[in-house]
Amino acid sequence: MNSVDAPALLSLGTALPQYQFSQDQAADWLAHSLRSIPAKARWIRAICAGSGIESRYFCIPDGLSSPDESRFAPHRSPIEAPTTSERMDMFRRMAPPLAVEAGRAALAQLSARSNRSIERETDSITHLILVTCTGFFAPGLDIAISDQLNLSPEVERIQIGFMGCSALFNAWRTAAAIVAGAPEARVLIVCVEVCSIHLQPSMKRPHLISAALFSDGAGSCVVGTPTTDMPGLVRLMGFYSRVKPDTENEMTWKIGDHGFTLYLSPQIPDHLAHAAPPGLRQLFPDGRRPELWAIHPGGKAILDQLSETFNLAPEDTAASTRTLRRVGNLSSATMVFVLRELLEELEERPRAAGGLNGVAMGFGPGLVIEMARLWFEPVREFTRAEEALVSTTR
Repeated sequence: MNSVDAPALLSLGTALPQYQFSQDQAADWLAHSLRSIPAKARWIRAICAGSGIESRYFCIPDGLSSPDESRFAPHRSPIEAPTTSERMDMFRRMAPPLAVEAGRAALAQLSARSNRSIERETDSITHLILVTCTGFFAPGLDIAISDQLNLSPEVERIQIGFMGCSALFNAWRTAAAIVAGAPEARVLIVCVEVCSIHLQPSMKRPHLISAALFSDGAGSCVVGTPTTDMPGLVRLMGFYSRVKPDTENEMTWKIGDHGFTLYLSPQIPDHLAHAAPPGLRQLFPDGRRPELWAIHPGGKAILDQLSETFNLAPEDTAASTRTLRRVGNLSSATMVFVLRELLEELEERPRAAGGLNGVAMGFGPGLVIEMARLWFEPVREFTRAEEALVSTTR
């Protein structure tokens, strides 16, 4: 597919919950909960200090109070911790406002870019793709989003669930196929993750590592056919997906009696270093090197390993590093934040007037590596409406 025909991201939107705390506060909270095991308390402080994260956001306020008052604290007895049923009820209450805020932000940017009313742009949405791996209920979050955003009751809805951090790539692939088959279609994608409700009553290291890395948040984008009046931000040029053999136990996400439990093998960066180069060669068969890199910041070790594998300079991964530092790992929503950082970088580099090749990379249970070849449209000046919108969302 060439850049003239490819579907594009027409707008982006992000949302974060109200409770923000620093990674130092998170380290104190976890270490206090582990005070009966001093060596493990020191270990979790080191994990937090080396995470590359400075701040995180939760839908639950527990990280801002004593762990002795929290039913989610690692030292809490499972008998006292919330059950999976309770956690799903929290998801039902907490996820819709976050998802709707991100979706509304994407529609607002679409309206600002087109100089058309947000009502008109909302009416143009033909499909809704919901992405999440942190909760379920029915009638689902997709219907709640559609109702609260005033989408047409005839909007076609798709849910992509339990595919982890790389799930947005599956949504992009689905949206691109829809738009390729029906150029007039507009697809609203909303990724929302409430990771905090899955904090485990456990002192096991895998569960503590999850507690030190993940955050809550939502990201949204509109995929459609660019026009002269509505140029794209980023074209979706092609995709690559591969399950690395014999790695099904390296990253797992399972439903337990007290929420969902995550396991991340310390070997994941090495696996990705082996699996990623073939994907890049397939997406860029002409040997061209991407000029822009959007790597899912699953953790500092992943960014460091892939930087070494592809011989990347710090500025190549700056958008991913800033996202990790500012918000932590938001699972499937994270890549929207990374792309927003990249686009803001480009707006501050007006001399990059020509379009630029880019690549996005995400990773999920499987072990799966997902990639997308991107084309960043030539930089143009913001309209005043867009400048006002960006200034209020930073």
